[in-house]
This record gives sequence, C-alpha cells and structure tokens, in this order.
Amino acid sequence: MNRFVAARLAESSNELQVAAAIYAEGLKEQPDNELLAGRAYISAIEVGDFGLALKAAQAMQLRGKANPEMPLLSYADAFALRDWSGAGLAIIELEALRNFSFLTPILEAWMESAKGADSTATLSRIMANETAKYYLEEQLILSKLASREESEAIALLAGLVERNEARMAPLRVIAAQHFWAKNDAKTAKEILKFQSSGPEQILLRLIESGQRKGVAQKVTPTIGLAFLFQRLSSDLREQQADFLSQVMAQAGARVAGKSDYASLTTGRAYAASENHDLAAAEFARIPVGSPYFLVALSSHISSLVSNEQYDQAIARLDIALEHNPDAPELHILKGQSLQAQGENGSAVSSFEAAIVLAEKLDRPDALLANYWLALGGAQEQAGLWPAGLKSLQKANELQPNSPSILNYLGYAQLERRENQAEAVAAIKQAHELRSDSPAITDSLGWAYFITGEHDRAIIYLESALDAQPQDPTINEHLGDAYWAVGRLYEARYAWKSAKLFAEGDDVQRLSSKIDLGLRPDLISP
Repeated sequence: MNRFVAARLAESSNELQVAAAIYAEGLKEQPDNELLAGRAYISAIEVGDFGLALKAAQAMQLRGKANPEMPLLSYADAFALRDWSGAGLAIIELEALRNFSFLTPILEAWMESAKGADSTATLSRIMANETAKYYLEEQLILSKLASREESEAIALLAGLVERNEARMAPLRVIAAQHFWAKNDAKTAKEILKFQSSGPEQILLRLIESGQRKGVAQKVTPTIGLAFLFQRLSSDLREQQADFLSQVMAQAGARVAGKSDYASLTTGRAYAASENHDLAAAEFARIPVGSPYFLVALSSHISSLVSNEQYDQAIARLDIALEHNPDAPELHILKGQSLQAQGENGSAVSSFEAAIVLAEKLDRPDALLANYWLALGGAQEQAGLWPAGLKSLQKANELQPNSPSILNYLGYAQLERRENQAEAVAAIKQAHELRSDSPAITDSLGWAYFITGEHDRAIIYLESALDAQPQDPTINEHLGDAYWAVGRLYEARYAWKSAKLFAEGDDVQRLSSKIDLGLRPDLISP
C-alpha cells in the first residue's frame, strides 16, 4: 500500500517515470497483486516501458482480469521472438476477449507468412468481418510484397495509386521502397507519381538521386505486421482513444524494432496524450536522410512548442537550416515557432524567405497559398497592415476555394471594420465550403453582427457554441449579440463563460462588459 500511495503521488506530480519504477518494484515483489498490476500496466504504457506493460498484462491475464487489447502485446512480443506457440496462445486469448478478435485472420496470416507458408486462404477470411475488411486492401498488398508476388501486388497498387487517398500515403511509401530495393525504379516512381504527401515527395527525390542507404527496403512479414499495429494506432488516435493508440504504437515498435515509421507513429501517440517529452525523443530518432525527416521535425518542433521550449525549438531548426538552408519547409517551421513565442515580426522574415525559395523551386500553388497565408497572418498580428491584407489576398488568388484562407481574409478585415461587403462575402463563401466548422460559423455570425443583422447573427453564433461550448471568442461574440437584441441576462452569462477561458486583455474587457454592459468601446474586436 505504501508503494501504491507513493506511485500515485508521483503520478499526481507528473513524475511518470518515477511512478512506473515504483510500480515495477512493487510488481516484482507481489506479482499476483491485481491492483499493482493494473496501475503498473497503465503507467508502463504512458512511459513506453514495453517490458513492464507486458509483465503487468500477463499478471492481469493470469487472474482473468485482462483488458481486451492486452493479448496484442503478448502476440507482438512472441512474434518478435519467433515464439509461434506463444503467438498462437495470444490469439486464442484475443478471441476470448472479443473486442479485437476481428484481427485474428490477419495475425494468423502474418504468422504463416513468417514461417514461409502461403497465407492467402487465411487472409480471405477477413471478408467475413466488416471491421477487418477495412484493412483488407493494404494487408493484401503487403502480403503479396512480403511473399515476393510483385506482379499481383502491382495490380492491386494500380487502383490504390490512382485514387491518391491521403490515408494510403504511408503504404505507397512502403511499396515504393520495396520496388526500389528490387532495383525497379520505374515502378517505384509510378507509385509516387502524385507526390501528394511530404514523405512521398522526399522519397521520389531520393530515388531520382540514386540514394539507397536507409531508403531501399524490401517488405517482410515483420514490416507488414508492424504496419498493421501502426495503422491501428493512427486510427485510434483519430478517434481520440489515446491510451489504446499508445498500446498499438508500442506493439508495432516491438515488432518493427528500429524503424523511422515506428518512431513517427509512437511519437504521435505520445503527443496526442500530451506526453511531449517522450514524443520529442521519438521524433528526434528519425535521421536527416529519412523520407519522414521533415514530418518528424515538424512534429518534434510542435512538441517542444507545446512544452513552451521555444529556444530549443529554434535551436533545433537553426541546426537543420545550417545543413539545408534552401529548404522552404524549414523556414516555415521556424516562422511558426517564432509566432508561437510571440515574435511575429521575426516570423515575417522566415515566411518571406520560405516563399522566395518555394517559388524558385516551382512548388505547387496550393502549397504557396499556405505560405502566403502564414505570412499574411504574421504580418497582421505584427501590425503590418495593409501588407498583411495583400499577402492574404495573394493566398486567395493562388487557392480561391480554401475555407481557411477565405475565413482569415474576411475576418481580418472585419476586425478593422474595413471593406465590409468584401469581408462578409469571403466569410459566406468559406461557410458554404465548410459549414461544419465552428470557427467559420462563428465568423459568419460575427459578420452579421457587424453589419447589424443581430437576430441572424445569434442563429449562427449559437450553432458555433453548440460545437465548441468553451470557446471564449464564440461566447463573447454571442454575448454581444444577445445584448444588442435586449437579452441582457443571457449576454452576461455568455460573457462570464467567455471570461473563464479568456487570457490577457480580453479578461479586463469581459469584466467591464459584465459590470457595465456593452458599450461601443467594449465590443469584441
């Protein structure tokens, strides 16, 4: 009990590594202690201690208290050790716990493949389960590549490449690396022809330059199984099942061993759980020559910024820029980091440098539009207006149907009460394109408030608030609109709600409204 209390105190102080060490020691002394095992399991996943997580999970399984995902850890460990008996037992346990039993045919197929057997018949069982079918196409492709049935894999890849789905970008990277390792540069380039993601763009350039080390890699059963766990981790993260996302990422890392994509997936799972120290460590593992380097660097910087480690973020970027000063992406990342630090003026210079370099490299209009948007935002926040307006207009010219660009363009002008007709038109267009965005719905409601259509404004502002009830800007806007139509009690309630989450000068403005009501000088900017 003393150990348990000490560990819980460490957790409450966010000393997760200390807590995990205490749980590990306690579990060593009392392996049948269900309470310790349960907490040790959670703690181990949070700090990335796979060995402790496995030991705690097995203790829970022996007492019949296993969580549905726990057998996957046993399976991943057994697969990594080529312990096929242990892997088979883990599958039986998975079946009994049901939640993840849809994975059974895939797990059995990779076991068969690793042992040199034909897994086609086993994979065909996926069709009997709707959830498993979601993963069938990618698993079939990886299975064909792992068994060296490249002609069949190419036939399956053809449709996948033409659909050009963002979700399938990691699979296209794996497939292209496989064919590059087979000296089939033509097929590898065909798979990457749309270059729709950063890693695909980088990989294509590496292949064209003849780079093989750290790039060319044949698909194996290990890579195929690891990708399954990595895919599950990404899907669970998108569903905000952060703990399970970490479990799957760590299972994938146990199977994959040292792998750039494993580090990226694990880092993202940690970041989603706001464990930014561990996330940053994972992202830092990915080397400069990897197709995932820029993605990892961006995520690494994001984690450092989330921890308010701005100087470390800038230093990390400066080192990267020393090695590659002509990479516009690095200048963009530095500008974003400077903005997060409140250095908008310095950010402007970084964004300007990025645009010059990107134009020289003839980067796509959609990418340049985002760069001009970043520049316009930094200029606007630095007080460099109308330079900011011109940058935002340039972004809109390059990508005229972007909801985010249209919304920023319109709202920035509304804040300054200028070009109101054009500003409202831009926000209306943004809302038509993305009516499910609370931020854009708020902008449209606020646009109607500014133009005197208060009742109409309330309809949109209430809709925005339903989607984001804790947003201080939406609450303040709605409070102003309520006051304008005489709903004074509701106005003060909305302002009080806004004040709970407001920061800086907004707090004083809201306090004045609550005390004095809405005056012209207190209207939300």
